Amino acid sequence: MAGPLRGRVEELKRPRWRESSPRVLQHSEAARLAADALLERGEVAYLRVISAERELPFLSPLDVDYMTSHARGGSELGEAQGPEAAGPDHLSLLSEVTSGTYFPLASDIDPPDLDLGWPEVPRAAGFRPTQAVVHFQRDKAKSVKDLLHFLFSQARTVVAVVMDIFTDMELLCDLMEASCWRGVPVYLLLAEEHLRHFLEMCYKMDLDGGHLQNMRVRSTCGDTYCSKAGRRFTGQALEKFAIIDCEQVVAGSYSFTWLCGQAHTSMVLQLRGRIVEDFDREFRCLYAESRPVKGFCGCEDPLSPRAPCPPPVALAFRPGIPSTTSSSRSSTSLSSIKCSPRRGHSSYPALPRGGGCSDTASAVVLLLPDGHLLRG
Repeated sequence: MAGPLRGRVEELKRPRWRESSPRVLQHSEAARLAADALLERGEVAYLRVISAERELPFLSPLDVDYMTSHARGGSELGEAQGPEAAGPDHLSLLSEVTSGTYFPLASDIDPPDLDLGWPEVPRAAGFRPTQAVVHFQRDKAKSVKDLLHFLFSQARTVVAVVMDIFTDMELLCDLMEASCWRGVPVYLLLAEEHLRHFLEMCYKMDLDGGHLQNMRVRSTCGDTYCSKAGRRFTGQALEKFAIIDCEQVVAGSYSFTWLCGQAHTSMVLQLRGRIVEDFDREFRCLYAESRPVKGFCGCEDPLSPRAPCPPPVALAFRPGIPSTTSSSRSSTSLSSIKCSPRRGHSSYPALPRGGGCSDTASAVVLLLPDGHLLRG
């Protein structure tokens, strides 16, 4: 008898004259056995199970490469069983060991607090119907990046971002202006897989946790798949959305990169109404499962910032030496943000409608080694 996926494909190949009933997707034991074999014994074992179960090779080369390159664990269980575990019941023995294991790290640690503050979702939002506006990056007259500039510049109570890749310096300037100048709490949840790119950007900009006192940066990842023998791998965090003031959400395929703003095609939905509550709940769940990023934990002394260990690629960039080809607009704004202390009630004028980094700085403040400020 063919496996469920192969049987479905063969059925679809045959012409049908009567309308088929809706198919309910069910758990495939053959798929689980094949995936476990791949994790525990490699691709050859996976193909053997596929053949024995008369199933289609449902994993693409991308799937196989990701699973095998990220697989971990399991070997310590085999060593703990000793020589007697090498028989035919080896895998079932391991399964018995792991099935009832207690994992206190997954349950006995209090989730991190949203310590910068988090507003309640407005009551009216729960009664309003969901409103959605689609924005395509192809429309250069009102691009996704312009929308983000505007929303970040208008934020007043909170900005929460879940992003896979964050390397756009201008968007980081927007978030710094909101957090440092207007006192808006900013929470960043970044995919662990690409976190190094964000840290590299911060090193190029000569930024560390001391410059982001009103911002929390944490890393997140996907779900963990675990085989019966204890081998496991963790998926990627591919969600991308931003919550502004718990009143509206921007969600879609846009990543915070220069290429997404200039070359890649993407789209986002701008959402209002009761659907905001769902994103609020999802962000809280992701934040509870996230991990702090060293150097950006919020415990640094603002007068004594410590730079995080630079990524290897970033060593070619000397943050203390300004580039002659850098944009004066972004570099001037960045210097102004970094040198200004946190302002809960800023006397700066409101940002222009388009958001973005300001063109000028009213003063230059230098931090001396002894901790004093020199104003010029």
